[in-house]
Amino acid sequence: MKIRSFEEKDRENCREICLETATDPQYVKSKELVCLLYCDYYLDNEPDNCFVLADDEDNAIGYILSAEDHWAYDQGMKPYLKKVRKLSFGQWLAHVVANLSDRLMAKNYPAHLHIDILPEGQRKGFGTELIKTLEDHLKEKGVKGVLLGVGGLNTGAHRFYERNGYTLLRNYGKAGRVYGKQLL
Repeated sequence: MKIRSFEEKDRENCREICLETATDPQYVKSKELVCLLYCDYYLDNEPDNCFVLADDEDNAIGYILSAEDHWAYDQGMKPYLKKVRKLSFGQWLAHVVANLSDRLMAKNYPAHLHIDILPEGQRKGFGTELIKTLEDHLKEKGVKGVLLGVGGLNTGAHRFYERNGYTLLRNYGKAGRVYGKQLL
């Protein structure tokens, strides 16, 4: 397996990974919803900030997707959020509220990320390699910090991010946590 830059041929695999790794039952109702919120913007608008874990046949089995600037993401996400609102007012509202919270941290943590890996690539160190690849990429671009959100009950992910140097910035209990890491 290897880590490489996202290529257009990876789009459908990335969308499938996004769907297969979504653990919240509300996403089962709408596959389009989860891809709109956690995948499509990045592949469409910031493909240079996306990296994949490819298997021996060069098929993506994991990814790390990133927006390097919160304010550009905020503007670019608007068309996607219009679609989200039509699919689920509750998810649209949750995203808007989370985004407002992220704005408070955007000065120190302008970038954010999403990482997902299918089971065959998990617990082999590839998650840490993907994080390091993205962090090095963002540092080269002069991005000073990155943040991410994770479900409040996902204790394995909490340990993973803490092991990789991320600091807990906000704890919303079961609703989720926000972690951040200074890069520069």
